[in-house]
Amino acid sequence: MAKILTYPDHTLLQISGLVRDFKDPKLQEIIEEMKKTIEENNLKALAAIQIGVPLRIIVLKKDNDYEVMINPTIYGKEGKYFASTESDESLPNIEVTVNRYPVIKIMYEDTQGKQKFYIAKDDEAVLLQRKIDMVFGGYLFDKLSKKEQKKFFKEYGSYGDTCPTYFIKDKILTALRLFLVGHSIFLILAIFANFAKFVLTYNTLLFVIEIVWIIVFALYAKYETTKYKNCTSCQGANVFGTSALYVAVILLLYGGSWLLRSFLA
Repeated sequence: MAKILTYPDHTLLQISGLVRDFKDPKLQEIIEEMKKTIEENNLKALAAIQIGVPLRIIVLKKDNDYEVMINPTIYGKEGKYFASTESDESLPNIEVTVNRYPVIKIMYEDTQGKQKFYIAKDDEAVLLQRKIDMVFGGYLFDKLSKKEQKKFFKEYGSYGDTCPTYFIKDKILTALRLFLVGHSIFLILAIFANFAKFVLTYNTLLFVIEIVWIIVFALYAKYETTKYKNCTSCQGANVFGTSALYVAVILLLYGGSWLLRSFLA
């Protein structure tokens, strides 16, 4: 019997990969291990990622038999969204209320790679929606509002590698953006009003402040990229591109200030 991973194990955040080789003997071994784990823990269903296997496999217990769903995806939903209070063996002793559909249509492949379809209703539909979420790296709390997520993490502790509801790097960048907007406005006003000409006098100082600011952003963004490596908004390429864009704006302001200063001299 395999160990069931539980919150806050970051392995559960992985997006499971597609099963492509249906003749691989390891595939059947994984499925048998999932069945044993279901029986030992008296479960109704299990996703492979819950035992640390990042493959898109769900095993559903049906009376005395099993429905093995490989590469499952929801292609249809019916009924009105309703509030469902749920718990899970990977989120023990915690209940979360999320919205679910009462009927879903699932397309999947069996152990031979043949395409099949399955309609789940009511409790079974809720169960399979939760398991399919997990296949794609989703947790129950991912469906909560930002306010509810904040309350959840405050009550049950931080997830560690999970994406927070906000990033400090974004606050640093927002402050820099406002500063640059102010710099631009005063640069324009300097053409008409003496009080705004301080931006020309302190052009080099402003340039140094803004460059240091973007360096601080880049360094902290790099830290958050490492800490929250599963977040799409924390990709290194995004940080590099954003930093380069802002450096270009700062250089443009710096050059414009010198040209304007020469023009007004």
